Amino acid sequence: EQYRLLLAERERTRQYNGHLQFKLYEIFRKKGEEPPRAELDELVSDKEQRYARYLTMLEELRNQLAQQKAWYQLQIDDLEQQCTEKLGKVKADWLAFQACKKEVALFTMGRQMGGKEAAMKEVEQIQAKEQRKEKEMSEVRLENIKLQHKVEKLEASLKAQEELAEGLHLIDFEQLKIENQTYNEKIEERNEELLKLRKKITNTVHILTQLKEKLQFVEAQNQNQRAHLIETEALVTQKREILTKTKQARDSLRVHNLKLRQKCGLLGSEALLRDFEKKVDAAEVLSQQLEMLKRHYAGLTLTCKAIKKKIKEAKSFLLE
Repeated sequence: EQYRLLLAERERTRQYNGHLQFKLYEIFRKKGEEPPRAELDELVSDKEQRYARYLTMLEELRNQLAQQKAWYQLQIDDLEQQCTEKLGKVKADWLAFQACKKEVALFTMGRQMGGKEAAMKEVEQIQAKEQRKEKEMSEVRLENIKLQHKVEKLEASLKAQEELAEGLHLIDFEQLKIENQTYNEKIEERNEELLKLRKKITNTVHILTQLKEKLQFVEAQNQNQRAHLIETEALVTQKREILTKTKQARDSLRVHNLKLRQKCGLLGSEALLRDFEKKVDAAEVLSQQLEMLKRHYAGLTLTCKAIKKKIKEAKSFLLE
């Protein structure tokens, strides 16, 4: 449980770290400055310290798991020994009980049926039927135990899936918040660029109006200048198209770069990622082994209880 909580906390921290780095980048980009190296180093150092703490906690959990595994193994060995002894005793008591019943039944039925051979045959049939019923009852009990274990396993799996789904929903929500903030900032940038373009267009229109008014007075003297002006206007249009395409390419690269920065996370630290992956795999294997031991222990406990119950019933029957 603690391990799953640590994983969820790590994922939330990673998302929040990416968001903070992106915010710092945007703030310094708007100011036209580079982010201070000291602040970035401080953020990275804090994350590394938290990562080290989580690794320490993970190691402690692994030690606790090993201790619990050793303790459970001792309990299992002890229970197996007790179970073997009780099974032997139960088998001996059962055989003695069957022999006693057979002797009593032969004595009783021999007088009723008028012969020992007929009584022997009838008693053997009854005991064989009883043995089959006892075997069927044991199989049904074993199947019931297996079904109970299966139900418990399915309930645990369903609970784990619900917890995982809740964590994923939270992560998705945080991711959507980050993306929404990014889109809002992009919209603000586009609005600023649109305002600048409108100002440029207004200024250009005003200049062209003045030029046209001036050309009306000097058109006769400036035929050559008019031709030059036409060429200049064509060049301005061409440059404007080039400028527009350049801005579009720049915006596309900027968006792509921001997406890559958001996706990077801790990918730059390959050693930490490999180490964490190994520890996660090891913890998963230990968790599976512990689960198997718990199920085996539960099965042994139920078997011992059933055996105790049979012994008690047999003793009660003998006393009667």
